Amino acid sequence: MFKRFALSALTIAALQSAPMLAQAQDAVAKPTLAPKITYLVTSLDLRKCAFPFCGGYYVKAVNQPLTKCADGSHAKACHAVSLNTDALGWSDEQRAKFAEAFAAGKALVQGNLAKGELQGVQADVLTAYTAWQGQTARKPAGSFYAVRDTGIRCITTPCPSIGAQLLNTSLPETNPDLDLSATGATQAQIEATGPALGTTGVLVAGTIVATRTTDFAGKVRKGSKLVASEFYLSAK
Repeated sequence: MFKRFALSALTIAALQSAPMLAQAQDAVAKPTLAPKITYLVTSLDLRKCAFPFCGGYYVKAVNQPLTKCADGSHAKACHAVSLNTDALGWSDEQRAKFAEAFAAGKALVQGNLAKGELQGVQADVLTAYTAWQGQTARKPAGSFYAVRDTGIRCITTPCPSIGAQLLNTSLPETNPDLDLSATGATQAQIEATGPALGTTGVLVAGTIVATRTTDFAGKVRKGSKLVASEFYLSAK
């Protein structure tokens, strides 16, 4: 029961003395949703040719049928021989640990794929400006969203306390509830999303479905929830 309603419980606790629809601007810092392209590894590059022309992996822009490659062409998946995480200020150990998770499709990066110099030649380099670690190691299914706490508090449902934006698109933000029960996450992992929603935000793979709830007066209200298959926290 806790896993399904953990986030709702956090919201309800904050609503005990709140107005019907109040903007808690001082209590919650709204994170900025990253404007960079979000990438996921689809497969490793196992071709037998000289590095850096071969090796690395193939990546795709999530939620998009085609991805813009380093050479300007578009394909279902693009070659990236190297992942540049210099902007993140990580140690060699941190870089290696994240690179392993990313290559296995268990992490996401937000950044740019372009030609860069590697060993004196131009190669396909993916530069990461933010990095996100999958929390349950399950294969993501559905669409990918950036999810944040809007700072809005209500005493009834549905309530737009959560904002979800479809990654790699310019579509407007929607306000579903967030259901992490299908991810198999532990209680500690679910609780960690609470602070993250108000700071870095959380990336979520899943599907938005329609819901119907009954308020205190017995009135049926229509809403929606984002049923997650996997979720990602900012990688440390």
